[in-house]
Amino acid sequence: MPESQGSCEVCSKPARQFCSSCRAVFYCCRECQKQDWKTHKARCKPYVVQVHPTYGRHLVATRDIRAGEVLLKETPLVVGPKQRSQPVCLGCHKKVDGTTICPACHYPICSSSCHSSKYHKDECGILARAAGKIKIDKFDAPHPAYECITPLRCLALRHLDPKKWEVLNNLQDNVENIKASEMDSVIQRNTVEFLKNFMQYDGADSKEIYRMCGILLTNSFEVKHNGQRVRGVYPQAALMAHDCIPNTKHCIDQDLTFIIRAIVVIRKGSPITTTYTNTLWNTLQRRKQLKFAKYFMCTCRRCSDPTELGSHMSTLLCNSCGGHVLSTAPLDPKAPWACLKCGQEVLSQTVDWGDGILYKELRGLDQSTARPLEDFLQHYQKALHPGHRFFVEAKYKLIMFYGNRPNYRYRDLSREQLERKAELCRELLSLADTVEPGLSLLRGTILFELQAALVALAKMLLSNDIITKDGTQDYMTEAVKHLKEASEILKHEPEMENGGLDAKLKVLSEELDI
Repeated sequence: MPESQGSCEVCSKPARQFCSSCRAVFYCCRECQKQDWKTHKARCKPYVVQVHPTYGRHLVATRDIRAGEVLLKETPLVVGPKQRSQPVCLGCHKKVDGTTICPACHYPICSSSCHSSKYHKDECGILARAAGKIKIDKFDAPHPAYECITPLRCLALRHLDPKKWEVLNNLQDNVENIKASEMDSVIQRNTVEFLKNFMQYDGADSKEIYRMCGILLTNSFEVKHNGQRVRGVYPQAALMAHDCIPNTKHCIDQDLTFIIRAIVVIRKGSPITTTYTNTLWNTLQRRKQLKFAKYFMCTCRRCSDPTELGSHMSTLLCNSCGGHVLSTAPLDPKAPWACLKCGQEVLSQTVDWGDGILYKELRGLDQSTARPLEDFLQHYQKALHPGHRFFVEAKYKLIMFYGNRPNYRYRDLSREQLERKAELCRELLSLADTVEPGLSLLRGTILFELQAALVALAKMLLSNDIITKDGTQDYMTEAVKHLKEASEILKHEPEMENGGLDAKLKVLSEELDI
């Protein structure tokens, strides 16, 4: 909290009122506060940038921040195709099929108007100088000709918008780490050499092109634009430290504004965190991904705990005694795993190999019916802890299957299937309270699915005279409670705003005939 009194930001008189958002400046009266707002709003933020020996520059709360509070809204410095991108329209990032080609650079576009769009018009002249005609004829797989586009758009800021260029150029690039990784040869071949040799680009030297690739790998976020996944650079958002249990969530609205909200209370002096990986992955996979994509190994409290804070998303079951098998040192990827009950050890390489096998098996299951997922859970129940990452993934898929897929609508489900959905929702809700607590999208989605299952179950039991109308009260009371919380969480998601949530509820009501 601020001191009880200060000097008015406008007239310097003694003042007790302060800005309720940043709580950093005082005003003697409301008129002075209104007068100063045009100046103050640009720096009115509930955080400051600090330097940490591990995180580097990162955001720290300057006051207690409420759950649900918007911390930041930011438009991108630059946006464009991902590192490995399927062909997209360079004018608007929509999907392309090769029907329309840019007359100058020969990259596919979705319509003739995109030839001169704000995203493409500056780069088009550079791409048009290619030593040969670009040919793109496969549209459902990544194409290397797109890897140069976003670095080129970064370099274009130097003359298009010098202020944005200055901000971009001050971002961390991790070049030395990238050069020591497998990404080095990819960047050299598909971006640096492609631009310098094939595109005959002379607007920057090879070192500077490489650095733009480093800035993008280090700081960009994957965003969805016109139905396709691209990447954007948001310099303030990029300063958030990583944590495998983040205290914020973000969404991207239709004009690509990045919106960050607190999902739990963030106390003054605490880092404001996001996750650079997937919270539903286990420690082995999260740390491997962070090392590959962000060039650091996470040491957060979740990664440091063999049980992942009791979630057991990494825990195996011993094939000798059924005990819990955990890493003996989770921050050391080469450390052996051991059963807590009988002491039997398993090599880390064996665990990693098993993860890879299960990953492929789960993704290779028939997606048209729920049976393969249920069989997967049954088959591995003596090998994996019920909270293991792959069980969590299968259970989440089942939750979204029951009630939401053809032949599995609520009116088609049996009592056992409805009870199964409710059971799985409760299991994953408990998990979400640990790994994505508060107002997270995961919790909101599970709560929404749980309330629908409870309403459908109560309706089915009542219609079959298994319970009385009074007997449905407990189901409905719990369902209303979950729906209220789910609506509060989901209402700010882009697809749920502007009537989207009401439309989803209407469809659900029609499905349940209530």
